[in-house]
Amino acid sequence: MPVSASTFSIIFVLGAPGAGKGTLCTHLARIHNLVHFSVGDTLRAYRKANPDTPLAAIIENKLENQGFLTSSELGPFLDQAIKDAGTTANGILIDGFPRCKEQAESFDEKSGYRPDAVLKVVVEKEKAKMRYLSRGRDSNDSAEKFEKRFAEYERESPPVEKLYVDAGILMEVDANGTKEENLEVLMKNLNESDLWQRIIAKGTSAA
Repeated sequence: MPVSASTFSIIFVLGAPGAGKGTLCTHLARIHNLVHFSVGDTLRAYRKANPDTPLAAIIENKLENQGFLTSSELGPFLDQAIKDAGTTANGILIDGFPRCKEQAESFDEKSGYRPDAVLKVVVEKEKAKMRYLSRGRDSNDSAEKFEKRFAEYERESPPVEKLYVDAGILMEVDANGTKEENLEVLMKNLNESDLWQRIIAKGTSAA
């Protein structure tokens, strides 16, 4: 059964590799009864659990090189995550999506859902690189891989962001400080946002 747009919120979280999206998502999920769904972590887990499938090979190629999964490849993961979250939570934070304009437009056209808000996590390149290399998420992470992914993000993100600026749902969050400073800035910005307050009100009405 589809989730109800009147009581359930879908929030996209954008940002460069190493921006700190996961940390901010974990915090918001805990205090607002939201599900944190990391697209990257989910794809890595699928690849590990299903190494001999054609989709695992595609994921391997996209993660190790550049490029994006198509909407038909990624859509089932998103649809299931939203349906699962709709049974237990007030909304879902989709971390690392969309990464290109095609993914954004296809989600609107094919999923039957619309994002209620889009958080853009802003960080300087050198800080992002340091976090990326120190987090130890993937044994293949390297400075060269970071440079490729960061360049890809800078190239692909402006058209995505414009869609959500035009829709009036993009919110920027500065994440250049320490973890504690970033969380403080995040909550201050969101508490002052009328858009975010409407999202919280939706969750309250569902309780």
